[in-house]
Amino acid sequence: MAATCTVHIQCPDCGVALPITMQTWSTSSDHNVLQLVFEPDYTDVWAHAWTHDMA
Repeated sequence: MAATCTVHIQCPDCGVALPITMQTWSTSSDHNVLQLVFEPDYTDVWAHAWTHDMA
């Protein structure tokens, strides 16, 4: 079963809260251990980073 959630980080330069969408799902292993998989989408973070002057 997959789920989607959003976490936020704060830009250290300007203080804006940036959303990171996370896809999460669980998978089983050969050793009867529950494994959780988190796949973040950094698109908004990279787009925001480009708005700051790198010089």
